[in-house]
Amino acid sequence: MLSTSKLTTTSVVLSILTVGALAAAGCSSPTPTNHDVGEPVSGGAITVGIGTAPDCFDPQISPAGQTSSIMRNVYDSLVYENSDGTFAPWLATAWTVSDDGLTYTFALRDDVKFHDGTVFDAAAVKTNFDRIVAPSTASQFAGQLISPYQSTDVVDAHTAVVRLSSAYSPFLRAVSSTNLGFHSPRSISEHGDDLCQGGPVQVGTGPFVASSNSSAEGFSFTRNDDYRWAPTGVGHSGPARLDRVDFRILPESSIRLGALTSGEVDFIDQVAATDLTSLQQNSAVEVNTKNPTGIPYTYFFNTSRAPFDDERARLAVQKGIDLPTLTQGIFQGKYAPAGSPLNPAVFSYDDILPQSWGYDANGAAALLDELGYTQRDADGYRTSGGKRFTIGLIYDPTYQKPERITFDTAVQAALKDLGIELTIEPIGNGTYIDVRNSGAYDIIAFAWSGTDPDVLRTVYGSDQQFVDGGANASQIHDPDLDRLLQLGLTTSDPVVRGEYYRDAQELIITKGYGLPAYVAPIVTASSARVHDLGFATDILPNFYTAWTSGDR
Repeated sequence: MLSTSKLTTTSVVLSILTVGALAAAGCSSPTPTNHDVGEPVSGGAITVGIGTAPDCFDPQISPAGQTSSIMRNVYDSLVYENSDGTFAPWLATAWTVSDDGLTYTFALRDDVKFHDGTVFDAAAVKTNFDRIVAPSTASQFAGQLISPYQSTDVVDAHTAVVRLSSAYSPFLRAVSSTNLGFHSPRSISEHGDDLCQGGPVQVGTGPFVASSNSSAEGFSFTRNDDYRWAPTGVGHSGPARLDRVDFRILPESSIRLGALTSGEVDFIDQVAATDLTSLQQNSAVEVNTKNPTGIPYTYFFNTSRAPFDDERARLAVQKGIDLPTLTQGIFQGKYAPAGSPLNPAVFSYDDILPQSWGYDANGAAALLDELGYTQRDADGYRTSGGKRFTIGLIYDPTYQKPERITFDTAVQAALKDLGIELTIEPIGNGTYIDVRNSGAYDIIAFAWSGTDPDVLRTVYGSDQQFVDGGANASQIHDPDLDRLLQLGLTTSDPVVRGEYYRDAQELIITKGYGLPAYVAPIVTASSARVHDLGFATDILPNFYTAWTSGDR
């Protein structure tokens, strides 16, 4: 059961807050920005300040939520997911599903063109889906979204039949995502190896055109004046209202905040928890907050090597950290402690599970005793045969949010109270991926986006190792967990499906495969002159519906 922490841990948290301010938080949110300012107008531009540049601009390759949300403005999908979880036509006007769930037949619009003038048709669907699953593409997420994909039959120009190897209940949700959006076949054939770089080689059918090359300073999108095929659920039709969207890379949280409040930019992501109160009191700024989907910020224990190949070591760490107290102290009540491998906004989240586990210092100490770490050295760390219980956490400083580093440091202090030495090692210069894929680590921590509970398969499935293109940071090979995740994947009944995923969440916690830490709301802020930002499930809004009133 959850309990309060020791005074020493609380003191460490307070000292961390005193020494340095927190930085960047999550990213964005679903409350549309609507003020009583009259009817929408067309024209003008906005500038968006983002904390990091996409690691890859190709959503068919990159697993980053930032990439998919930015490139949503350039790429369209077959279907559109409404806020209630139902699906509506987009590039497909209608679809049917075979009784066995293996065949999806899509009727396509006949008036859609890519930015380069190429016609969107069934052949384009086949070209893109075949590319996504091709091993040479090295897709890090999209390929997992349609892992049962077998082939696409081009019946005629406006009819595509997609065949799957097994029933796959999240398929419509998958094909509604940016990750399964469509490149122009010409851009694939002529620039397939360059699509991660961004710029004019990124050719979609969306409301904006990637009009400038990306650089360390940023990149720009301009309006696609021919756009006529937006889904009805977005509340606007025809071309985008804005002429242009300029993205500026502003890594420092304080600089992003200052640029927004001074009027240099109109929108920022990654608003820090410590900045929320002051921003909410600023009438010239609107704060946008939404609950995240996917999985919370989680510490994954590498089960393929000592010490975490022993369940007792994993559970000792799990029991030895008072996550509610750390989360409250560091984030000042703005974030919630995580109690499950899924975020609460995801279907099948187990709201009972958080009450079944938590901080238990005595239980953690007993497990360390069982492991033989019964002595302590001069620095207070537990030892066995003169060797410390030492574990390491690695991260990539290029993409790690400062607030996560602050939390990691507090976890380090909490584990020291328990007698465990945690080292925190930044690995930069492009070597992080090599170290991660080689398995040369004890702990990796990250959050992962995804609207469907199948995200658990991506981060815990046996066939989802890093070298396979998945994100199984715990390097688990658990047939019982795989069975539950597969049943959840292939079961259409939502009640039964939810039970499988709740059982999977319980197993992950019981076995100590990961330690869910905290749930960070997605927080962005915009100038009051910006209206109708299209927040959905992505990190950043879709700027298709946005418009501006007045000058900066």
